[in-house]
Amino acid sequence: MQEIKNVFDNFKYFFIISILAFPFYNSLCSRNKDLSYTSQKFQYEEGEGRTNQSDFEVIIKDLQIPWTIIFIRRNEILITERAGKVKIFNLQYRRLIREFLIEGVKHIGEGGLLGAAIHPNFKENNFVYLYYTTEEKGNLINRVERYILKNYELVKDKIILNNIPAGGIHNGGRIKFGPDGHLYITTGDAGNSDNSQNINSLAGKILRVGEDGSIPEDNPFGNYVYAYGIRNSQGIAWDAEGNLWAIDHGRSGIQSGLDELNLIEKGKNYGWPVIQGDEKKEGMETPITHSGEDTTWAPADLIYYNNSLFFTGLRGQAIYKYDLINKRLYVYFFQKFGRLRAITIGPDGYFYVSTSNRDGRGYPSEGDDKILKINPEIFFDSVRYKLDGKIYKLLVADEPGEWSRGLMFIRKCTDEFYDFSYQINPCLNWCDGMLFIFPDRRVRNFWNKNTLVDLDIYWIDNDKVIGRDFLPSFEKTRKIYTVASPSEVDKVVEIIK
Repeated sequence: MQEIKNVFDNFKYFFIISILAFPFYNSLCSRNKDLSYTSQKFQYEEGEGRTNQSDFEVIIKDLQIPWTIIFIRRNEILITERAGKVKIFNLQYRRLIREFLIEGVKHIGEGGLLGAAIHPNFKENNFVYLYYTTEEKGNLINRVERYILKNYELVKDKIILNNIPAGGIHNGGRIKFGPDGHLYITTGDAGNSDNSQNINSLAGKILRVGEDGSIPEDNPFGNYVYAYGIRNSQGIAWDAEGNLWAIDHGRSGIQSGLDELNLIEKGKNYGWPVIQGDEKKEGMETPITHSGEDTTWAPADLIYYNNSLFFTGLRGQAIYKYDLINKRLYVYFFQKFGRLRAITIGPDGYFYVSTSNRDGRGYPSEGDDKILKINPEIFFDSVRYKLDGKIYKLLVADEPGEWSRGLMFIRKCTDEFYDFSYQINPCLNWCDGMLFIFPDRRVRNFWNKNTLVDLDIYWIDNDKVIGRDFLPSFEKTRKIYTVASPSEVDKVVEIIK
């Protein structure tokens, strides 16, 4: 099988943790044949190496433990700082617009102002949700509160959820709206591991709450609890098919290690503190993957992008990519920026990542803490090739799982200032399509299942284009189209229209 790989810069480190073989599938797509098309030579070139500056840049400096990054407009981000401030920055001019000190925040240990989320209809209702630690009647608690952000004024609206157990450690704190319109909240065990197995406690859980603080009727236990047996999750994300994923901190202290990536299902028990790592017990779930006993990620935030889950590492000091198709884990930027915490995807398709070197456990360098803007292209194999006199940049699919997935759920970036769907189906602004490389020659069948964009398909045999088809998106056709190559081919190119 021919492989075409990117040239990785010397600052990018990766290793493969595990490999899972997949059975062979023909990739499917559909389009109408263009009989007027004539054959021509197909040319490809290996992906060119890039300078460090084009891969990432520091866009904001001198923050105090930034915990969450969310976009409120195309060029404006809202950042929470754990000590209690909300800051709004304009990215075009890279300047601070406004900052707000959130009343009542108790910054103690790992507690403070943590997660933030905006309502899916933020453009209409201006709702911002904050998760923070506070003190009530002499006791520490965590709280989710709703605010209204309008004309750059942040006004308290109502408490959404109160009395989440808190402590100097293990406060969880990530909040995100799911595809179902409900607010999901990660909570830690607050230093008491017994909380995690108690379905009547809000600690050590994934919670699911209505936008107004109500309990959804289909929650599994008749309360706010959606899943339990969690130690200290600080990141959740949904993949393109609506599956919920969560990262979780493993054991602490001298042992450490056994950090987890879990596929979250309603009502399931994820084992803490009864089982860890590969241990099994009836009625409890083992993680999809974990760090092992000798490695610590300290995973801090999680996103989904192009068939992969990306999470940051505090103690791990890296960005981790888990390839959902090939079941492999890669590590990037190892020890380059120190501790990494927040990660999000902008409407422009770039990653935005915060350092956390001023949280008392890192070694601050000049300008910390920072927000980094990273080109996601560096995390994927790509190739430049020439077709019709034009050079395209393509993702490479040279393994069975990649052939069957293709460009499902991929979409192009638009100029909309905010589109909530980009958090579930992020856009690719650096990619023109995909090159499929097969180990043998045969007639190939493609279809348009879960295809969000129109595609031009080029059938290629022995580096010559022998035919071309057009595939409308499934959203246009609302039914499956299937097409076959005119004869045997060993490569196929899909170009996003």
